[in-house]
Amino acid sequence: LYEEINLALFHSAKATPLFHPQREIYSMMKSALVVAGLDPSGGAGILLDTKVFSHFKVPSVGVITANTVQNSCGAFGYTVTDTALFKQQLLRLKEDFTFGVAKIGMLARGEFLKIFFSTFGEIEAVVDPVMYSKNGKPLVDDPLVYKTFAERIFLITPNWEEAKILTQSGGDEPLGLLHRLREIGFKNILLKGGHFKDPQRVRDYLLTEDGEILTYERGRINKKPRGTGCLISSAIAALYLRTGNLKSAFFKAEQFVGEALKKALKLGQCHEILNF
Repeated sequence: LYEEINLALFHSAKATPLFHPQREIYSMMKSALVVAGLDPSGGAGILLDTKVFSHFKVPSVGVITANTVQNSCGAFGYTVTDTALFKQQLLRLKEDFTFGVAKIGMLARGEFLKIFFSTFGEIEAVVDPVMYSKNGKPLVDDPLVYKTFAERIFLITPNWEEAKILTQSGGDEPLGLLHRLREIGFKNILLKGGHFKDPQRVRDYLLTEDGEILTYERGRINKKPRGTGCLISSAIAALYLRTGNLKSAFFKAEQFVGEALKKALKLGQCHEILNF
C-alpha cells in the first residue's frame, strides 16, 4: 500500500510539474500600467484594455479615472475618481511593480495626466486622447491638456476629430494633421482614419519619431462597435513592450483590430462588442 501511494504521488507530480513555462514567461516580463475609465459593459475602457494585454500575455494593473454609466448604446454620465485616491493608487503601484509601458485612455480630469507624469517620469506612455464617447458625451474636462505633455508622450493615438481639436485646425488632410501634431511636440503619432468619410476603406497613419510615415489600410466592416481606439492603443502598447519595435507593433496591432472587428458580437441593443 505504501508503495502504491508513493507511485500515485510520483505520477501526480509528473502530471503537474513545479516548473510552469507560462508562469516563467510572466515572471520575466515587466508589467503594463493602464489608466482609464471603467465602462461596466466592457465595450471600452479599462476592462477592454486589460483584456487586450492579457490576450498578448502581458501582465497589467490599472487605475480608474472615472466610474462611468455606460452600456452598448453609449455613455450617460460618470463620477470622477477622487484626486487624492488616484494619486495614492499610482504611488503604491509604483512602489511595488516594475512597468515597461503605460496605456492612458479616458482621463475625465486633465489634472490626472499631470499627476501621472509627476509620478512616473520616464515611462513610455501610449496615450489615447479620448475626448468624447461614441454618443457625444464629453470624457475630459480639458481636451487640450495633452499638448502640455506632448514631449513626454511616447505615442499619441488620436482619431480624425481629436487630431483637429489638438491642432485647433479644420483641415482634413492627413499629412497636414500629422505634421501639425509633430510641431506641437508629439514624438510618435498614430492618426486613426475610422472617422474619415470614405465609405469603402479605413486608412491609419503612423508618423514615427524619425520622420517615417507608415500606413495601414483595410476595408470597412458593416459593424460599428465601441472601443476600437482603446483596442488598437492597448494592442500597440502590449506588442511594443514584448518586442521593443514600434513599427512591427503597429502592423500587428492593425491586423489584430481587423480580426476583432470581424468577430464583434451584438450582445446588447446597440453597438457590437469587440471580440477576440
